Amino acid sequence: MMGVRQGDAMIESLQIHPRSWLAFSLLALALLCGSPAHAIDAEKPFAVVALDGPLVVEQGGEGDLKLRYQVFKDHFIYRDMSSVRVVDAAGLEVSEATFPKGDRKFDRISDKEREIYATSFDVLLQLRSPRALQPGVHQLRLEARWQGCNAPKNYCLFPARQELIIPIRVAPAQTAPRGGPPALTTPPVPAVSFADLESASTYQEIDDEGKEHPVKARLFAEQGSFDPGSSFRLAVHLEQKEGWHTYWKSPGDIGLPTRIDWSLPAGWTAEAFEFPVPLRFDQEGIVSYGYDDQVMFFSEVSIPPDQEPGLVELSAEVNWLVCETSCIPGKAHLKHRINVVSDPPGQPLPGPRSPLFQHFSKQHPVAALDVSKLAFEALLSVSAVRPEQPFQAAVRVVPAAGVQLEAPQSVATWPAFTPISSLNGFVSEYSLTNQDDGSLLVKMEAEAFPLEEGEELPAGQLLGGLFQLLVDGEWVRTEVTVPVPWARQGEQVARSDSGLFAAKGSEQESADEVVAAGVSGDAPQSPGGHDGSAPISAAVPTPTPAEGGLLWMLLLAFVGGMLLNIMPCVLPVLTMKLYSLVEQRDISASERRTAGISYSAGIVASFLLLALAVVVLRVSFDQQVLWGFQFQYPAYVAGLAAIVWLFGLSLFGVFEVPALGANRAAEASAQEGASGYFLTGVFATLLATPCSAPFLGTGMGFAFSLPTAGVVLFFAVAGLGLAAPFLAIAMVPALYRFLPRPGAWMDAFKQLMGFTLVATTLWLVDVLMAQIGSERGIGFLAVLLVLSMSAWVFGRWGAPTRSIQSQLLALAAALLIAAVGAWAFLDLEMAEEPGVQGAEVAVDDLDFSEAIPWLPFAEQRLDELAGRTVFVDFTADWCLTCKVNERSILETARVRSAMDELGVVPMKADWTRKDPVITRWLKRYGKAGVPFYLVIPADRAQQTIPLPEVITADGVIEALRRG
Repeated sequence: MMGVRQGDAMIESLQIHPRSWLAFSLLALALLCGSPAHAIDAEKPFAVVALDGPLVVEQGGEGDLKLRYQVFKDHFIYRDMSSVRVVDAAGLEVSEATFPKGDRKFDRISDKEREIYATSFDVLLQLRSPRALQPGVHQLRLEARWQGCNAPKNYCLFPARQELIIPIRVAPAQTAPRGGPPALTTPPVPAVSFADLESASTYQEIDDEGKEHPVKARLFAEQGSFDPGSSFRLAVHLEQKEGWHTYWKSPGDIGLPTRIDWSLPAGWTAEAFEFPVPLRFDQEGIVSYGYDDQVMFFSEVSIPPDQEPGLVELSAEVNWLVCETSCIPGKAHLKHRINVVSDPPGQPLPGPRSPLFQHFSKQHPVAALDVSKLAFEALLSVSAVRPEQPFQAAVRVVPAAGVQLEAPQSVATWPAFTPISSLNGFVSEYSLTNQDDGSLLVKMEAEAFPLEEGEELPAGQLLGGLFQLLVDGEWVRTEVTVPVPWARQGEQVARSDSGLFAAKGSEQESADEVVAAGVSGDAPQSPGGHDGSAPISAAVPTPTPAEGGLLWMLLLAFVGGMLLNIMPCVLPVLTMKLYSLVEQRDISASERRTAGISYSAGIVASFLLLALAVVVLRVSFDQQVLWGFQFQYPAYVAGLAAIVWLFGLSLFGVFEVPALGANRAAEASAQEGASGYFLTGVFATLLATPCSAPFLGTGMGFAFSLPTAGVVLFFAVAGLGLAAPFLAIAMVPALYRFLPRPGAWMDAFKQLMGFTLVATTLWLVDVLMAQIGSERGIGFLAVLLVLSMSAWVFGRWGAPTRSIQSQLLALAAALLIAAVGAWAFLDLEMAEEPGVQGAEVAVDDLDFSEAIPWLPFAEQRLDELAGRTVFVDFTADWCLTCKVNERSILETARVRSAMDELGVVPMKADWTRKDPVITRWLKRYGKAGVPFYLVIPADRAQQTIPLPEVITADGVIEALRRG
């Protein structure tokens, strides 16, 4: 079986055994998809089986489920790579899996001790049946994961997963149900201590008869002390007596959402808090959504950099409604003190209530923009609503090509869809249906309440819902809403002609105007409170799963790879290879073909390694990566800068790289072999990835949405495109005659190419300084100086005419000098994110006279800038194409004047460092990387305007005018 060596539990250290890429792809797909339980042997050394089945659990009762991990002899499993995930709890509550203690083993590759299981072992899960769960057999779906190794042969297999379907029989109980289960089973709330909280941080009202209020409220931070300029999470925790429950942001038929008003010192800011996913309560047909037992809401609070050290008091006004058979309002004014210290003692330790923050963080819906396998379309049946007139809202969920979408519905549309409404009106009914094309359609019937005479039109109202869906067998929870505008008196209201709404007769004229909302992760605001995530209300075009077809996208990837050859990243390398062909003009046709094939093989192999890194990071570590992602890691940038610098020195003649032992002049001047061309292909790929050529962004953007095999295919095709020009010249003799004849000019040309590599090194150092800071960047310049000395030593005493002993000694001395220099000067720790300096400039005061006054991109500012056109430049310091476009097009006087004249607000989304927000915006528009340019219209109901990959000043100005 194909294997890989394991390093520090990180898949990026994989070293693939020599097998064909096709076999590797098929095996990887098989392992990622999992396999059924089987008898273990040397070929299939691991499996997971359920014990003690079938299990019987009484309604409201508990039971234990045991899983046995089977381990074949001479094999072992890493503890830190083993887990059990609930795929479908079938209404049951399932605890986290409890793994036994393993044996400690020193792992030579990761250079540390790790816990392993060398024999079969059992894992325990606790099950609980809610009282509301119907009696009968329920199919519990689990997924067991592991990574195992062969001890005698010292290699590890790919991480594997196995799905288990376990029947659980729920027996009837005598007591009646009170409320419904959550859609997606969550582990129990961890037990923590509140004993150290001050009395002002905890409140539970006691009435005149001495009875305690059903809710105890607490206010606390995740840690106790913080430094100026930092941020922390501040939480309100509500603990409810058994049988009582508070309410979600959209309570349903009855209830009010919890409201929190923060009171913070001047200069302090708090982000909006999010509501966790609720439970469903059905009491005599009255359906509501909320929380029993415990619930916690928290906000990210930022401390100003100039905050004086000392104790600082924070407070919160909390209002709630709690119900059982009757409802009681509650209110608490809570205070909590934190310590601001000027010199914190290193990394803050987790506070005593950190487990609560970790637990409730996992209960928040993910932003819809992060759901890469689904597209959402949300719209209203009318352009604006009028009082006492019915209308509809519709949300369509479209899976990407090949994605399996399931909408579990145990009661009505629960849990697949839960309505969200902040409408000054009511939702009379709603439905969820599966469409013939595999999509889901939610339709909501609503009506607005009448307004009092002279009453202002409501604003900021939303309709939509919480989706809890199975996407390729995994639960996804996200919220999608659409803004609800109200019609002013005398305003024409147009009815949508979208096919999502059933045709209805109307005296109103049809119009093209359709209120189309973009995918929104926001929730309706609670009265006087906060909703949660920042709104994203600009309309976006709904991406199609495979617009243009697979073959068309492959063609775009190939053409984009070809065009990379004329981008500033790759052109010097291609020129150097053509130079080598000119220098060796007298070689045979077969040798030229060997050169072309070797160079192409180096490129394609490098692209396939990139594809492997993308797949492993995406599948095993749930990382979102796009084209050029490796340039966001300082170690990669530094390593590439050192390689380019050494290449440049070699072109200046500081040293040569001979085959050791070639001590005769004839051997020293031998022609470049296949290995040299292969390595140059690798070098060309390293320099190609910060560039995005025309057509490449569209083709590779589609590739990043595909399964594993699709990613590998697209990367291979793009690599072939990059190799195509050199391969054509090497393979077609007729093209070879167009190359110049060798002569004295070639030495000068070689040194000129050396200057291009020195310039490339300076650019890479500039990128590195933006990541690690100028002080550490100066240290890296010292490393380059030491590398230069190492190269000189090797060139002086390790020349090809020297003996093998001299060459070896020179190489050892050069490596020693380089190692000492790296030890003394190299520090690649990422610098802290630079904050915004100085006072914030009002958008009306932006000065375009000398340069574009870029504002940092921030989602929450988009709604603040409603009514103003926003131009967003998605860029990175390591993207040469971005810099060329900015200087030659965006920063021209024509474009700046147009922005100033049209009142455009320019925002820069800097992707130099890893930024998940910018990543999901790029994925939202199907882009593989930067550059990307977007115009968000002043009227947020209009569709945003993505600019084409090849921009011109006229094209940018036209898009700005349309916005």
